[in-house]
Amino acid sequence: MFINKIINFIKIEFTAVNNYFRNMKRIKIPIKKKRTNREDYSKYNFESHFKPKKQVRILFYSLVILLPFVFSLIYIRYAFKVNGVLSFPLDDPWIHLTFAKNLAHYFSFSFFKNEMVTAGSTSPLYTLILSLMFFISDNEMYISYILGLLFFAGSSLAFYKLCNVEFDKEIIFALICTGIFIFDKWMNFIAGSGMETTMYIMILILCAYFYRKRSPVPFAVMLGLIIWTRPDGVAFIFAVIVDYLLVLYYSKDQINLILFSGNDLKKIFFIFAGIVGLYLLMNYALSGSLLPNTYNAKLTYYSPEFRSRYEFLKYEVWEYFKYGSYYVVMIGFIAALLKFIFDIYKKTYNQNTLYIVFIFALIFIYWLKLPYAHRFGRYMMPLIPFFILVATIGFRDLAKIINKYTDNALFSKSLFYIWAGIIFFMSVKNYDDTKDLYASQCKYIYDRQVMAAKWLKANTNENDIIATHDVGAIGYYSDRKIVDVAGLVTPELISKINDVNYVDYMTKYLKDNGVTYLAFLREWYRVSNQTPVFTTGNSLPPEVMDIYKFDPENTHILSREANGLLMNAQTLVAQKAPQQILYILNRVMDLEPNSSYAYFLKAYAYKLMTDDINYEKNMIRAAELYPDFRDAYYDLAVFYIEKKRWEEAKVQLDKAHELDPNNPNINAYIKGVNEAISAEQNAVTK
Repeated sequence: MFINKIINFIKIEFTAVNNYFRNMKRIKIPIKKKRTNREDYSKYNFESHFKPKKQVRILFYSLVILLPFVFSLIYIRYAFKVNGVLSFPLDDPWIHLTFAKNLAHYFSFSFFKNEMVTAGSTSPLYTLILSLMFFISDNEMYISYILGLLFFAGSSLAFYKLCNVEFDKEIIFALICTGIFIFDKWMNFIAGSGMETTMYIMILILCAYFYRKRSPVPFAVMLGLIIWTRPDGVAFIFAVIVDYLLVLYYSKDQINLILFSGNDLKKIFFIFAGIVGLYLLMNYALSGSLLPNTYNAKLTYYSPEFRSRYEFLKYEVWEYFKYGSYYVVMIGFIAALLKFIFDIYKKTYNQNTLYIVFIFALIFIYWLKLPYAHRFGRYMMPLIPFFILVATIGFRDLAKIINKYTDNALFSKSLFYIWAGIIFFMSVKNYDDTKDLYASQCKYIYDRQVMAAKWLKANTNENDIIATHDVGAIGYYSDRKIVDVAGLVTPELISKINDVNYVDYMTKYLKDNGVTYLAFLREWYRVSNQTPVFTTGNSLPPEVMDIYKFDPENTHILSREANGLLMNAQTLVAQKAPQQILYILNRVMDLEPNSSYAYFLKAYAYKLMTDDINYEKNMIRAAELYPDFRDAYYDLAVFYIEKKRWEEAKVQLDKAHELDPNNPNINAYIKGVNEAISAEQNAVTK
């Protein structure tokens, strides 16, 4: 019966819209340019009369919970089908998992068994929940996926409840707003990421909901748990304070505004203070600091010197929130923002105050202290539900204004539905495109971090110590003690990270602490003139994970400046800009005069200039500095083959073959060169 009622409602609405547009030419919309009587506002029937019965409401709640599961699970299943393995699109989830595993197995908040006790988890609440999941299953992928999907479903349900409050139980508007959230590409992406983000979003939404409902105890609990989830949650706490102060101020004239009682405020204060106090005490007990190591480490590394504040606002905020369906959502958000400014001018409370202040407060915090939104804009994702909510309210209000001045509810309501329909249409495409991104990133992380970790597990001893800057998968799967050169779980390095001579300090630290292996992405650190014992790719992509045996006396790590210049030069090789390459490499050689890779790239610059003499000279020098430089021997051999210098080509190919005997290209060239030499000898004999 209730299904039939829904169908009948849709038919009635569709018939009305159809009749309206059929007679559009004969209908002249009366436009009243000016209406001064604000008391007449309520009689323009914009609101939906759809009041679902209990059975229909249960159906809606079921869909709100079920659909996030389905949509996110499609991402995970698709990635597994394409890649053949389960993985995450980020390395960070394994940081949480490592702490959680050790907490479950050794009852120690540590990064290696019961050693390396430290406040290295940005989200201790998520880590604690993960540790409990280890008592159910040891499959790190399953428990992470389950939590991500559960929290996404919980977020959707909480968001629907919040929308019902904000739209004064106008079910249609609440459903549309929730549907936009459920379809959101980044929500589905991050639900399968193994990160705490969906839990963080759920807690934020619940906090907003209980605040709106003026439920002091659950509100205080959620407000405190925000900090346990992420330190940047202080932006939401600030937004709550600003909103309530405005409510308190405007309540003198607006009798419809509800306040907390004095007793309620006491409850909120003590509950919140107790929860946050425990968080601060835990961090201090673990690391001697009130905040986790990750806070200081990321503030240190991703400083404004690393990425400018202008770039952050342009690329990681503006570009992020105007992409795809967000283009259309932005219309509603701007409308809401203009109304917010107008209400401030008119000294009237605006229902979006909490959300708008939170959005701008969080952006401001990152702009000021950490101008970096991390991969896929992860730090901006908690804003998405509130961005959608504000935008929906904004466009609803815009449609109401149109309704007010046209006296035509059908026309104004149709505009709102068209706006929502366009968003849903674009969201479907964004969802499908992001599904491919999710799969490719899962593959990327598996091929580099996970494969490197598994190699270390199989080929090193239990007492070996690994130095790396991406500690997640390597820490979890290698089951080896880790030195984190990025400082997340090795906090004593944090203060030195931005020093000009950090690499020298780091090298000494590695020696003093018995490090035996290095696992570095080339874009972070490059070891000069040493062959990796394992690599996850070829020499061309920058983000290749190389593993080196660390020799305290001979291993030389290039300075960060020199490596950065080499990366720029490598990019310019693909762009065929020889003069720029030479300029950069000359700067590199001033810093690192014995870098074989610098000579290797310099040779290519001369090749682009068809300067054979300098090409050969620099390639030979690269091989001299690094006797195991297979690529130098190979490329030099190809050069000699092109010049028909067969004997010299054979010498270089033999060296390359000795280093890489199973390379099919080298073997093919050897066969061809031998045939060419034989042909020449036969020609001389005849």
